[in-house]
Amino acid sequence: MRNRAEVLVVGGGPAGFGAAVSAARAGAKVTLVEQGGMLGGMWTLGLLSPFFDNQHHEGLNRELREKLMAHNAWGGLWNMSFDSCEMALLLDEYVSELGIDVLLYTMGCDPILEGDELKGIFIRNKSGEQAILADIVIDCTGDGDIAARSGAPFRIGRESDGVFQPMTMMFKIGGLRPDYSRDDLRSWYNVLIQRMPESELLSEIPYDNPALITLPRRGEALIQWTHVKRCLGTDAEQLTKATFEGRRQVRRALECFKLVRDKLGDVYLLDLPAVIGVRETRRIMGEYVISEEDVKSGASQPDAVCRVHFGVDIHEPEQTKQTCWKHPGFDIPLRSLIPLKVENLLTAGRCISGCFAAHAAYRVTGDCLKTGEAAGAAAAEAIRSGRNIRSWAAEHLSR
Repeated sequence: MRNRAEVLVVGGGPAGFGAAVSAARAGAKVTLVEQGGMLGGMWTLGLLSPFFDNQHHEGLNRELREKLMAHNAWGGLWNMSFDSCEMALLLDEYVSELGIDVLLYTMGCDPILEGDELKGIFIRNKSGEQAILADIVIDCTGDGDIAARSGAPFRIGRESDGVFQPMTMMFKIGGLRPDYSRDDLRSWYNVLIQRMPESELLSEIPYDNPALITLPRRGEALIQWTHVKRCLGTDAEQLTKATFEGRRQVRRALECFKLVRDKLGDVYLLDLPAVIGVRETRRIMGEYVISEEDVKSGASQPDAVCRVHFGVDIHEPEQTKQTCWKHPGFDIPLRSLIPLKVENLLTAGRCISGCFAAHAAYRVTGDCLKTGEAAGAAAAEAIRSGRNIRSWAAEHLSR
């Protein structure tokens, strides 16, 4: 056994970072396990920006924005994009200052169960296999790995057929023309399809709504263009296949950029992500499932932990298009973070309990950070009260 924590957070992306910091600030003894070599998940390892739904939330969303601004690392597209290297350094500072016990290069593997009570998890890293025990585990893996292996029910994909959204391999370019407009997403693509048949292009990169995301540093941008369909992020072989395919599409995209050199400049590949961007895998079913009607009606919840403002954004699983629709804003309740059938467990981030359409709105990183922050605070309060998380949440709701 490596150690015993009060709160064990598995996954160091936006949700996991939020959960660990929030729990530590509330006085809990926290261990944070992350499989990559840095914190931040899709922010850093995945080169994902902009920081959607950030400006609608207080707390850590606002703190990170203001600190990145102070480091001249905020701006770019829609004034909500950031420098991923500065983000990584900033997250390090948070966990160091709070004394959070962090394990990088570490995979959270199998649950340690006594009946339906989760007591901790087994981890694997360079030191071999070890156990970490905890009063409460927060699954921030994105894929709901710990929750699913513990026996919590889950769903994947559309309710009608189980088909899920494609993955995207982000990539960073340099050499962008200094006069390229900050908020110009795709005029370059419109020029490109005048110079080559779009049908030929879509046979190589099957997505017709790409985005050039300008970054704070002049001449740099992220490209969201690649689409890898019919590969599931919870299957190791399919995830590997998707990663190679994503990088193949990046190579093709770079060749296409040569045809619009007059529009973009003599751009070049500056960076590839360490991980491919997985939009959708498991949604862990909880005490409350956010429905499509909740989204459309702008439902409020008595135990709300996050108000989602980002629109429903579906990268179509079987087509080249993207389907987007607006809503009046809807609440994520704490109950959607409490999985069924397992005790002492919370989820946060994109794997929380909701329908396909709701997930297509709340999966953005500002909301993932906010649900993580709420999960960490709830875990710390439940531990202080001497209650398990489910009974504490029920009492909290009754108030």
